[in-house]
Amino acid sequence: MRRDIVLIFAVQIDTVPAAPYVAGPLVRWWRRGGNDVDSSTARRVNYTDPRLVPLLWGPEVRWHREVGGAGAAPHGFRLSAVELVRLNESVLGMFGRMGVRPAANGVVLLHGSLPAVPPAGLARALRNCTYVDPYHADGAYRDWVASQLPPGCRLPSTEREAVHCTLVTARGHLPMLNHRPEDESWSAIDQWLWQLNQAMVYPPGPEAREELAELRFPLPSDVRAVLGQRGLVLVGSTPDSGPDDLANYYNSATHHLHTLYADALALGRLQQIVLGAFGSEVARLGEAEPRQRVIAQLERDLLVFRRGYLAADFGRQATVGGVLRRWKESARLPDEVQTLKEDLGELSRQVLSAETETSNAILGLFAAVGLPLSVGLGIWQGLPGSGAAALGRTLAITGVATVLLLIAFPGLRRLAVDLFRRGRSR
Repeated sequence: MRRDIVLIFAVQIDTVPAAPYVAGPLVRWWRRGGNDVDSSTARRVNYTDPRLVPLLWGPEVRWHREVGGAGAAPHGFRLSAVELVRLNESVLGMFGRMGVRPAANGVVLLHGSLPAVPPAGLARALRNCTYVDPYHADGAYRDWVASQLPPGCRLPSTEREAVHCTLVTARGHLPMLNHRPEDESWSAIDQWLWQLNQAMVYPPGPEAREELAELRFPLPSDVRAVLGQRGLVLVGSTPDSGPDDLANYYNSATHHLHTLYADALALGRLQQIVLGAFGSEVARLGEAEPRQRVIAQLERDLLVFRRGYLAADFGRQATVGGVLRRWKESARLPDEVQTLKEDLGELSRQVLSAETETSNAILGLFAAVGLPLSVGLGIWQGLPGSGAAALGRTLAITGVATVLLLIAFPGLRRLAVDLFRRGRSR
């Protein structure tokens, strides 16, 4: 009955998309009799948190277009709408201060449905839709995704696989996908959850049951779900009476799939893009000798990002907030944040130590040069014939004394060499 899916790819958005793109999120309707629900920005804010507007729904960060009758892709995916979400100006300003240009600054959401294939082939169809490796199917799937993007928007060369949220239901009961003796203990629902989450046609191995238990995500009513790094998979556990039945629970699941669930995964993907950019910048700075103010600026930028994007939540929509948190854990984003904080702290200490050593080297050289020079000038002024010739002899003697001090004291010599090397590296 339903094969709804939203594919989320990282993209680079260089210019604001022109018509037919419209600013703001895609508006979908959930028919509930006399209490119809739409997915406009105002309605989403009423149910979540206003602080999400400049991150996800504002007209300066999000655009959409509806497709309608555009035909199927090479892999059978039927596209219904395209949405673009770009990082806000605050984060783009952080990118501008970095020495490494990030590969992406936004995401594209492709709304549609999986091809109408036999049940056993749906997992393979899902893999074809999500996998955009340039060597997969000679790049046909990747080229199709790129063709749906507006001018000034492109897939990064590093993008290989989409994060997705998928809903599958049946008019009756979902059939068993595997009929081996060892699969008899698996319910049909669990087989579907496993196959769609893995996006593969191979039957589950002995360790699959434990992994499936870890991926389960609790949802109310008739929907069963698993959630991991690949995305969110929803499977209906009861017959689907169709979208015309206003009391059908799956109408609500479909609405949330294309709106708040997709928003949660899109926000997580944006956070992953920014954390990757910070990681690349820290690695670049670690290979050079940056100044303390550069490290301090990067630490402030990370703090602003943490209090903005990373702290964003979906308010009283606890289930949607759970989707975001679970996906971030699966993608190890909290660990990446902690690693960034530790690496920046260590880099800051190293830079501060290097600058302190440079200051000590300069002071040491001043002492090595200044002491003989001040003594020599004092003697020269006391001489009866303190002319230019005497001054020249005094400066020569002072130079010889400075060289002797550098030779006699290894510490002074090391300070001079280190200072020279730092100057050349800068």
